[in-house]
Amino acid sequence: MKIKISFSVFFVFLFFVAQSQDLKSARYCVNELTSKKYKGRGYVKDGSNRAASFLFNEFLKYSTAKPYFQSFSFPVNTFPGKMKVVINGNKLVPGKDYIIGTACPASNGEFKIFKIDRNNYNDITTDLRNCFVLFDTLGCNGAIDKEYIKRFQLANTTAGYINIEEKKLTWSVNSVQKFPSIYILRNALPSQASKIKIQVDAKLITYTAKNIVGVIEGHQPDSFIFITAHYDHLGMMGNKTMFPGGNDNASGTSMLLNLMQYFSLPNNKPPYTVVFISFAAEEAGLLGSEYYVNHPTKDLKKIKFLLNLDLMGTGDDGIMVVNGSVYEKEFSELEKINADQHLLKTIGKRGKAQNSDHYYFTEKGVPSFFLYTTGGRTAYHDIYDDGPGLPLTKFKEVFTLIRMFIKQID
Repeated sequence: MKIKISFSVFFVFLFFVAQSQDLKSARYCVNELTSKKYKGRGYVKDGSNRAASFLFNEFLKYSTAKPYFQSFSFPVNTFPGKMKVVINGNKLVPGKDYIIGTACPASNGEFKIFKIDRNNYNDITTDLRNCFVLFDTLGCNGAIDKEYIKRFQLANTTAGYINIEEKKLTWSVNSVQKFPSIYILRNALPSQASKIKIQVDAKLITYTAKNIVGVIEGHQPDSFIFITAHYDHLGMMGNKTMFPGGNDNASGTSMLLNLMQYFSLPNNKPPYTVVFISFAAEEAGLLGSEYYVNHPTKDLKKIKFLLNLDLMGTGDDGIMVVNGSVYEKEFSELEKINADQHLLKTIGKRGKAQNSDHYYFTEKGVPSFFLYTTGGRTAYHDIYDDGPGLPLTKFKEVFTLIRMFIKQID
């Protein structure tokens, strides 16, 4: 009798593993990718390719054919060395008080600050060649807007520019160098700012990044479902300030790996062959997915559906489906699964958008959804988007929704 009970428990355990999502492994992946060893998965100290090596070893565990890299190169502006901004003798904290413009070249020196605000924006005669120009849009009623700033920068020669941010600092990636620029939170800017001391080490490089491709063969091996998620992030701003990229997109990468683990189990063999791709250089302009679409390793015409996963770390308000209003039938299937299983608060839908790695596939006629969670923590493209603090609020529910959707694709 004891033996029968033991076997029953064992098979219940196997059934549970086969049907559920492993939150422990999800947390491990998120924390690993956001750790300091990968340098924010950018281009300083080869952070992106360090992460690619880790993911390749994870793909090896589950892929039914040996995974492979797909390499490509592109220019990118990097900040590998010293980073210092001092205003009126007050040293600001990078990432917390300010960010450097992504197209900023190297800059080193002490300069006067010339302020442009609602009182003088229409009448400037000062020689600004040795000044950092500070734009203050407060109370301008749109008089000093992005177009004004762009026209001013084209018409004037200055030492650099300071822009005031009211709420949060949001960084990105660039492939050019233009002029020194800084974005400072208003509450971190000293009153009557008159002098800036700046030291920025910037270097424009050509970087070779790697997509990672793995395959799990399905019941119909010559038709495909694609699961994609970018693993890169913003990397380092200087040699001390890292952008971890927990929600964006260690979370989506973790979801991809969990789906790969699930479909690798014999009882979960998918209806079609599933191709898993972790894209590089999404933050640099969707470069990894664009490269794959132009150099596909599978026939794009044989893709039944593509699911691109990004920002999978919250879900308090549900998920959003880009292309949901384009592929109405498939969106209705997602809604039905969600209603039947009582998974998420809402499933919202958007139209076509060039905001993640699904885009170039859509342009080639591949039916695609881009899924991202909504609500909860708002950290995004900043130093606060860490791994340990990412709640993974509805990770299990989104996993269930995706795996059930994949199994009924026809």
